[in-house]
Amino acid sequence: MNPSALANLNSGIFGQFFGRYAEVFWLLFRIGFAFLVLQHGLQKTFLLWGFPADHELGALVDIAGVVELFCAAMIAFGVFTRLAGGAMTVQLVVAYLTAHSERGFWPHEYEEEGFESLHHGGEVVMAFFLCAGIIGVLGSGKLGLERLIFKKELF
Repeated sequence: MNPSALANLNSGIFGQFFGRYAEVFWLLFRIGFAFLVLQHGLQKTFLLWGFPADHELGALVDIAGVVELFCAAMIAFGVFTRLAGGAMTVQLVVAYLTAHSERGFWPHEYEEEGFESLHHGGEVVMAFFLCAGIIGVLGSGKLGLERLIFKKELF
């Protein structure tokens, strides 16, 4: 983060205490997000946790699983983080348009089951899209392997 952004983080009551740990919080955010994406990638790639083998989207889901696995690792370790965040945002737009948008915009709107059932799944894709986009813009920060090895982010 640039020095002026860090100066803003250090203002206010909470900022005076937590601002100095901004890079650590960013690392924890990246690792947490990567862990969630990794779970989805493992589920799609290896058909875990009840994921159906005969899904109607075919190879798109297989490609999405592999993209999620690689991007999760890249984001967690801070290697080509911006590239991984960009790839994830593209993959998530495709996922939303091909698998989730046909059920309507609102997450709980699924006529056969009613509003009590969460069958849409699009809200997770939307949240992941926002997180991946932010990671793609901000990169790994100071605590990424790429920056530690090369002293800068290459992508």
